[in-house]
Amino acid sequence: MAQQSPHDASQPPAHLVTDQQISVERSEQAGGELNAWKAGRQEWMILLTLSIISFIIATLAHELGGTSAATFWTGTSFLLANAALVPCIGAVSDIFGRRELLMVSLLFFTVGTVVCCTSHTMTQLLAGRTLQGVGAGGIQTMSYIIVSDIVPLRQRPKYGNFTLLAWGLGAICGPVLGGVITEHTTWRWLFYINFPICCLGLLIVPLTVNLRPEKKRTFAENLAAVDWAGGVLFIASISSFLVGLTWAGIQFPWNSYQTLVPIIVGAVGLLLTVVYEKRVPAFPFLRVSVFNSLSAVLVYICTTVHGFLLFSHLFYIMFYYQSIKAINPTIVAVIMVAVNLVLFPASIVTGLMITRFGSFLWAVWGGLAVTTLGNGLLFLLDRDRSVAATVFILLVSSIGQGLLLSALNVATQTMAKTVDVAYAVTMFMFMRTLGMCLGVALGGTTFQNVLLRALEERKVADALVIAVDAESFVARLHAMQSGPTKDAILESYVKGFHGVFSLLVGLSASCLLASFFMKHHTLDRKLDSEHKLQGRHSPKGDVSA
Repeated sequence: MAQQSPHDASQPPAHLVTDQQISVERSEQAGGELNAWKAGRQEWMILLTLSIISFIIATLAHELGGTSAATFWTGTSFLLANAALVPCIGAVSDIFGRRELLMVSLLFFTVGTVVCCTSHTMTQLLAGRTLQGVGAGGIQTMSYIIVSDIVPLRQRPKYGNFTLLAWGLGAICGPVLGGVITEHTTWRWLFYINFPICCLGLLIVPLTVNLRPEKKRTFAENLAAVDWAGGVLFIASISSFLVGLTWAGIQFPWNSYQTLVPIIVGAVGLLLTVVYEKRVPAFPFLRVSVFNSLSAVLVYICTTVHGFLLFSHLFYIMFYYQSIKAINPTIVAVIMVAVNLVLFPASIVTGLMITRFGSFLWAVWGGLAVTTLGNGLLFLLDRDRSVAATVFILLVSSIGQGLLLSALNVATQTMAKTVDVAYAVTMFMFMRTLGMCLGVALGGTTFQNVLLRALEERKVADALVIAVDAESFVARLHAMQSGPTKDAILESYVKGFHGVFSLLVGLSASCLLASFFMKHHTLDRKLDSEHKLQGRHSPKGDVSA
């Protein structure tokens, strides 16, 4: 069960501590000055800037939802590029600076948008989406890191809500914009609408994000400090692993060499990366010290599962509406907007309450409990369930997901040493994205296997062909005349969805049980970052005029 740690966190083993690590100091005025901290003009400008550029990333991520093979790869290329680069971002921003990395990320995203707008082949579109994925990963991660640089830990859930609010607005507007655009105009407008905010971000980031590292180095010294070998080894390994994982059971069977070779090569490469990072580089990008306690390990596991659940809900609920209920994409988008209207406010309220009470464990426990309940209610989704009833069921899961969205991010930072906070943020983002990739592979495999078994039990012809290409078969299914064969296929699809829901219940329930072994860690810490607002930051995190 939860226990109060003797200080702010249990100390990691000696072999995890480097010369650069700084012990986390508890505030002498816990509940006093830190609780009374208020953002000044510069902090507000930075928060507003991060909100603006986060909005467009969230909008685009939701605009390109779908189930076709082309959409699958446009989404997957974005996700893979995002996951592969995120772990390196914290270390590189420590060396070159936060503003510089945020600008580079914006440039990657803008160039990727240009490539997407001008593409005439799927290869060009995938290249553009990959560049956008690199940029989006940097923007998301740097937003969290910059908030951790300028806002004391106790206040981060509260002020971090501004970025989260932008994500919420983007998630709400994205499906509607995507549905309207795809039905009434060219798909290129999905990318054209990004340019105003991209340009605005490129103009205001240099003016508002006035953060500078305390340690001054020359450009040559910065280049020499980068862990190039470790970064290349990790990116190559995780790319191989995730490519094999994402097309397993979808593009190729699990037992094919096309699937097994990249997964095995990637897994071996990742193990070598961990060994290399612990022994060789002076400035490792991968800080094993973020896993400094059982509580930290459990939080990162829950974060991975949370990513799995987020993606699975988004993908399979949309697929359910399109296949079983035969609802057009625009109406599905409106339904998902209703779901997001609950998820993001729940997360924002959770952030405010964490700041108010100084504890995150209640939100982790509550979020996992409500999410498990919501996943269990998904078994009520069948052919005859009304749309209104399904929306109500989804709202239960959304409340749980909203609690976790704020609580897990805070938990990872709370359990990290001050010097490791940026690395805790990048690890949080990576583990959540890894969970999304796992959702692609394990969710798809589960659905196909259960669907195949149900089709065979009902003696449906071409059962294997239907199961392997379940998404594309939906159009043919809707064109079929009513009768026993169509009924059998629809019932089999329902069984396939229930197989995925069983997996979701098992994962969320397991995390709920594991969460009771997490320990409390205080949020009352002094703000101590090596990246300071120029001429504004005091040692206690107050802002001077």
